[in-house]
Amino acid sequence: MNERTAPIRATAPAPTPAPTPAPAPTPAPAPAHVPSRTPRELNRRMLLLLALVVLTALSLFHAYRGVHTDAVPLKTASAPGVLAVDTAKDALDQAQQGVEQDVGTTSAFHTRISVANQSLARAAAADVTGLTGRQTIQTVTGLIATYTGWIEDAEAQPSGSPLHKAYLRYAGSMLGRDAKGPAAEATIMGRLSALHAQQLEVVRGQTDFGPLLWLEWGVALALALALLGLLAETHRYFGTRFRRRFNPALLATAVLLVAGVTVLIVFTELTHTGMSGARTALTGSLTGTAIPRTGAAVSRRLADTGFRAAAADWILAGGLLLGALVVLGLQPSLSEYRVEAIALKWPRPRTLGVLGVCLVLLAGGGALAVRATGWHGSVTLLANWTGTEQDRFQRQVIDKFEAEYRIHVVYQGSSAESQVLAADVESGTPPDVAILPGPGELAGYATEGALTPLDDLVGEARFASTWVTPVNGPDGKPHAYWLPIKTDLKSMVWHPPAMDTAGVEQAARRPASWCLGMGGDATSGWPGSDWIEDILLQQTDPATYTDWVDGKLSWRDPRVRRAWTTWGHLVGAGDQKLMAPALATPFGAAADGVLKQPPTCDLEHQSSFARRSDGWRQGAAYTHSADVIPGVRAGNRWEVSGDLAAVLHSTSQAARLIGYLASDEAQRAWAGTQSGYSVKRAVLDRYPSTGTDGAIAGTLRDPDAVRCYDASDAMPTQVRDVFALAVLRYLADPGTLDDQLRTLDQVSAIAGKARLHTVCSSR
Repeated sequence: MNERTAPIRATAPAPTPAPTPAPAPTPAPAPAHVPSRTPRELNRRMLLLLALVVLTALSLFHAYRGVHTDAVPLKTASAPGVLAVDTAKDALDQAQQGVEQDVGTTSAFHTRISVANQSLARAAAADVTGLTGRQTIQTVTGLIATYTGWIEDAEAQPSGSPLHKAYLRYAGSMLGRDAKGPAAEATIMGRLSALHAQQLEVVRGQTDFGPLLWLEWGVALALALALLGLLAETHRYFGTRFRRRFNPALLATAVLLVAGVTVLIVFTELTHTGMSGARTALTGSLTGTAIPRTGAAVSRRLADTGFRAAAADWILAGGLLLGALVVLGLQPSLSEYRVEAIALKWPRPRTLGVLGVCLVLLAGGGALAVRATGWHGSVTLLANWTGTEQDRFQRQVIDKFEAEYRIHVVYQGSSAESQVLAADVESGTPPDVAILPGPGELAGYATEGALTPLDDLVGEARFASTWVTPVNGPDGKPHAYWLPIKTDLKSMVWHPPAMDTAGVEQAARRPASWCLGMGGDATSGWPGSDWIEDILLQQTDPATYTDWVDGKLSWRDPRVRRAWTTWGHLVGAGDQKLMAPALATPFGAAADGVLKQPPTCDLEHQSSFARRSDGWRQGAAYTHSADVIPGVRAGNRWEVSGDLAAVLHSTSQAARLIGYLASDEAQRAWAGTQSGYSVKRAVLDRYPSTGTDGAIAGTLRDPDAVRCYDASDAMPTQVRDVFALAVLRYLADPGTLDDQLRTLDQVSAIAGKARLHTVCSSR
């Protein structure tokens, strides 16, 4: 078989390939989880509600306390304090009415004085005006004691006698019922009226619903309305999301908020109305039965203020309750959702460090700013300057000190400063610094350990020894205890410039030529004691004068007695026509007769401050008193006085003040106002040498002049006071001289012996 015919083999068919399975479809990705916005919204609302609760509670608390904080002090302190001062004024007025009706110092008089003192004690306890008010009350208490003393002295004199009239005039002048203008400020009634006005100013501040309070209440109510609105909106949102009609906790929050704010508004209105009514009732000067009626009315108006004031604590408790209700109303619903934690990214350490440094610097700078601009405490100061002299001291010294050191000076001026200071020391509340004219009085306090030594501040290198004489302290060693603030030259006789030496000598022999004024409120009589001291100094010598000051020379010594009688002959003691006006005239008005037409007097024996009196303002000259005093011994002797500052309560503020008073700036301040002369050597040497002022300054620094300190001021206080009283009695009746001198010897024998190391000096 050939190839062509070879049979064709059958072949098996090719297997059909198995179909490729289709790939499994990729499942669609699950839809991303979309968190519900409900938890976030609820959480945001809860935080906003809590924040508003806190702000509303705090603002309501502050606004409510702004009205009610002063309600209790008004009821328990301010109103009783005001009424106590009214009672004191009324009691003193009734006491003086009895005196003027010539009833005398009966038990009724002393009862009224006792009522006045007790009322002032209540006013001090109320402490309405703080330190200034307490100082005023202490001063007034001392003045009342002196006023009572003058009334009792008048009662001991024959009715209608010159002394009886003079003593009543001194008492009336101190009381000041009818005083007007600046002179009234130094009187008892004037001081009480000023204190009353200060108290009413405090009451007005306590009861005033001013713009700031309106703003506080406006903010508080706006926050309360915002909180109420957010509560309503949250409650609506809650209902739409959770298909619940009410949220009891949120509803309770809203009801409690509305009720609480309503109660607070009602309480505030009641309190404010009561306080305003109390203020109206207290305004004005009350007398007689109007005082207790007003007290009862004020008590009724303020009856429930204490209860309402206590509601302030409810506000904070209510705020906590509102916050708890908000959380209670929303937190359970928030817990139904999964709340993802939010990662917080904390600032880097360097950022925190920079922030901390900035905060420290800001706080430190704020503290320094407050310290630089704020007040650095206060210092109390007692002196005898009142009226015009006080105004000068305030402007020239105190204002400048306060501006430089930011220390507030609480000043009290009184002619009865010795009585005021004694009472303050005995009660344990002395002023920080006192300025007195008497080294004898200060020496007594120094020996008792009541004064702080000032050895490092003063000394003969800085001040003339007459004014800074040492005193033995409790340690038995001599110390300098006072600082001279200013001085005046005495031993001077003032006269019109046109009067020559011969005219002065001729006029001096006529008693009617002398301008006399013995009145000086608590210190009445001192112009006469100045006369007697000067006469003794000119008729004897500094050694005799010093022995007399130290109590070594009897008051009945012929030399002392001669000084009294010499003065009596010069001024006409016992001549009722001359003595009645002399006893009644204040010393500052003694020279007014020079200006009358025709003049009623021509000469005045007075210290260098006389050049400021009205009688000599149009021109004056002076001569040494030795030129007109009979029987003088040759010599260049002058009497001097001073105002001496001492520290009774040592504080940093007192140290600042006493240091400032010793400075050239403060010492020169008096020279600029003609209120006196500085005896600080660095300042005294700069005074001009021309004119009257230059002549006075020249005598104060003259190395050949002997300067002796005012004798009565250098004596113990008891002797000084009896001396001044004896002067008045001698002028009225020279026949009592021996009795007066005997009494002075007796008082001198029992008085303290705090001896001054130096009374007279030429250094």
